[in-house]
Amino acid sequence: MKCSTRNALTVCGLLAILALIYRSVFSGQLLAGRDVFRIFFPDSAFLLESLRTGELPLWNPYMRLGQPFAATLYSQVFYPPRWVAVVLTGPIASMTVMQVFHAGVAAVGAFLLARRLRLAWSASVLVGAVFGVSPMMTDLGIQQNVVDAAAWSGFILAAARDAALRPGPAPIARLAVFATLSLLAGSPETTLWQGMLALLALWGLRPRGVAAPNKPGAARWNGAARVVGGLALAGALSALVLLPAAEFAMNSLRTRSAGFASERLAWSVSWPQLLSMVWPLADWPRGPYWGEDQWFILNQFLGSVACALAVVGALAGPRRARPFAVGALLFALLSLGRHFPPAAALLHVPPFSLFRYPAKYFVGAAFCIALLSGFGLEAMGRFARRIRPSLLRAVAAFVVMGVAIGVAGPIVKRLPMRESAEAGITWPLLFLGLATVFLFVLRDTFARPRRLRHALATLAVLELVAAHHLLTVPKYSAHEPLARTSVIRQRMPEALDGRISADIEGPADPTQVPNAVSRTIELSRDRLIPNRFVEERLPALEGYGAPEPARSDVFHLAGERSVYDLAGVTWYVRHGPPPFDDLEVLQKLEDGTTLSRSKTAMPRAFLVQKALVTPDADALKAVLDPAQPFRHTAYLATGEALDRASCGGSARVVGSGAQRLEVEVDACDESYLVVSDSHYPGWRATLDGNATEIHRADFALRAVRVPPGPHRVRFEYAPLSFRVGLTVSLLALAGLVASVLGSARRQPPRPKAA
Repeated sequence: MKCSTRNALTVCGLLAILALIYRSVFSGQLLAGRDVFRIFFPDSAFLLESLRTGELPLWNPYMRLGQPFAATLYSQVFYPPRWVAVVLTGPIASMTVMQVFHAGVAAVGAFLLARRLRLAWSASVLVGAVFGVSPMMTDLGIQQNVVDAAAWSGFILAAARDAALRPGPAPIARLAVFATLSLLAGSPETTLWQGMLALLALWGLRPRGVAAPNKPGAARWNGAARVVGGLALAGALSALVLLPAAEFAMNSLRTRSAGFASERLAWSVSWPQLLSMVWPLADWPRGPYWGEDQWFILNQFLGSVACALAVVGALAGPRRARPFAVGALLFALLSLGRHFPPAAALLHVPPFSLFRYPAKYFVGAAFCIALLSGFGLEAMGRFARRIRPSLLRAVAAFVVMGVAIGVAGPIVKRLPMRESAEAGITWPLLFLGLATVFLFVLRDTFARPRRLRHALATLAVLELVAAHHLLTVPKYSAHEPLARTSVIRQRMPEALDGRISADIEGPADPTQVPNAVSRTIELSRDRLIPNRFVEERLPALEGYGAPEPARSDVFHLAGERSVYDLAGVTWYVRHGPPPFDDLEVLQKLEDGTTLSRSKTAMPRAFLVQKALVTPDADALKAVLDPAQPFRHTAYLATGEALDRASCGGSARVVGSGAQRLEVEVDACDESYLVVSDSHYPGWRATLDGNATEIHRADFALRAVRVPPGPHRVRFEYAPLSFRVGLTVSLLALAGLVASVLGSARRQPPRPKAA
């Protein structure tokens, strides 16, 4: 069969598997798990709004009194597939489209890499299926940025292999492009293990076509240098998001709170969870949501047949399989985090210490296991040449596995698993399928390696498809409640005055509340939780998602009436009664959600004639003071003190956008204009067209000093980190294009055919 025909059949087969696994999408069901509805729906809505208005989405004015948007890497502001999906399918359906698309990319990339590693067609198909359509990858769709970044693994490794073996700018350019896509997808931990694996894979290469063939060591080092150069170029191409992200991290709780150090090892994979990649639900029941067990990857099953073949590939595979065996072991141990002391120590060392949730490294282990399963399949083919066909051997295998079914079934059913019904039938069915294959197929194929490989690959793929059904992966929600306008929003005026406060957290431990997750998803738009107020264009005091801005733990989430009034919170949405007795209840939904209004909130911009320069502790004390002294005094972190008689004055917002604010003031005396928007690096202010300094006031807000009389103050967000990053990215892109074009011109012309 021609290679092109095989590849076409492979693509059709992968599409058929995707259609089978995601068949519920055709009936209008959509993926809406944990962070999909909490983060990605609101982010997609804001991204689409920015694209339609032609405004670069650098700042999100709706969350936490405003915070950086492009600097939150998982917002994927500059990730091309995200733009296409959001524009074509909208903010809700785009997440499901992205998941299916990247599952296909992951499978195709792994398949092409396997072919580049000289694996047979059937083994390459198995590699693509194990990585792209395993229950682990499907269920990981609730963490969309991790799936999107991981999907490019096969392409990155294949490009790194070419860059190491073939001198010239073109292979380095391909590596840089694919690594840039991974970085822009918003999961830097994923790009980290992809880069580590790309360098580790050089171990299995035999350099050829080099200037000094008698010095393979030097050739290998030159290849490694080209791979490092390609990865560094990817970092430069992504500088427009990496530099703002680094700035945001430095101005977040991650660097200013001792609590983040303990979060580095939160959601570490446990030893039973490692077992669950072979034995479905071996880790159930898990502990509490924030307990000893990780809840980042809900399903880690990769297939018992595939894992068995991976063991064979690690032990009996060729030299080029060794790096992936080392990678599988390394990333699996890293994913154990606090459950494996050496890994816990390493995760406190840069660059690993920059990230949290060790479970993310398990995706790297899964990628290596997928490749090893292909090497194992080929090893089984070689093993088949040494054994003669035997009906007696096949019957014996059938009897042994039948006994295993009888023993394992009752044992599994008695295990204290939350989903013991599925667990009780899943494993025996896998044994039954394997025994059937031994009886009816392997009897005549021990001396036919190709047929044996095809049979085992088919069995492994069928096991993955069956596991999706038995484990009910993935979980879906109906489209209508996800997309409908909030009932609460309909009771608010179109031109909203003031901000809202939403009860963003939901159940503290959704695993302990029956149907809590599904009900929370269905009602999230009505309750405006956790960030779904963004879809309704409602500015809020609270927000959900990392990194958390500095001071947000003691200011935005303080829960004190004084903070609500200072931040201009006029509307309160709560799952239950209003938080304060004097609030006016406007609406109460059937589930108990209430909308209430306050009459004590301060305006977004106001003038004070008194100011004190105080430490943060004193400023926070004044902000939390029930007497609310901030109504007439600004507590400054920088600037000059002011003590004039209070005379009021007026301040009126006359223009606003995501990254700008214009205020007309009429100051009766020397004053400070206080704006209840977040103080953050990158904001600039002008007073009547002249630059003026912005001070941090009242612990977390902005203030500028204004002289007596009428003035116009303009705030604009133009961060230096983005401008520098954009310059670096454009220079890197120009250099990349120039080098590739120059190399193409230097290529000698091909001889004409006779």
